[in-house]
Amino acid sequence: MVSGASGTGGSGASFGTLDFGAQPSTFTGVLVATASGGGGAGPTQIVCSPDVASMSVSVNAGNNPGQGTAVGTGSRAMKLSNGAYLPYEVYSDPGLTAPYAANASMVGVALPGTGVALALPIFGRINKTSAAAMPAGTYTDVLQVTLSW
Repeated sequence: MVSGASGTGGSGASFGTLDFGAQPSTFTGVLVATASGGGGAGPTQIVCSPDVASMSVSVNAGNNPGQGTAVGTGSRAMKLSNGAYLPYEVYSDPGLTAPYAANASMVGVALPGTGVALALPIFGRINKTSAAAMPAGTYTDVLQVTLSW
């Protein structure tokens, strides 16, 4: 179950968003976000049935892998409708030390216990290293998240 809303036959469930908030066009530095929404308020939660003993997560490269490196670092990128890119990375830990590989390799996740909610372990990081102004607008990307058990 994802944030209190069941998936649709094992696929098509929304795992929420990584919202980095509104920033000025010339911002530089690091922004972080945690997966939230996904059918409920707050962090995206996963609850496994009692027979699930282990789980793995993978995150693909998104729609714009490797784009936008002139303004920052990251293996994935969000895109503005005019073609501007803002690179970012996703991690499996809140300390941002274990990135999800863009080739969608599985990462094991420790389960907290039978029937106990687990915050979806997806954390985003933007590291914009250039003070170059970014065009105003909403930058988006879509990631495929796979849970295996």
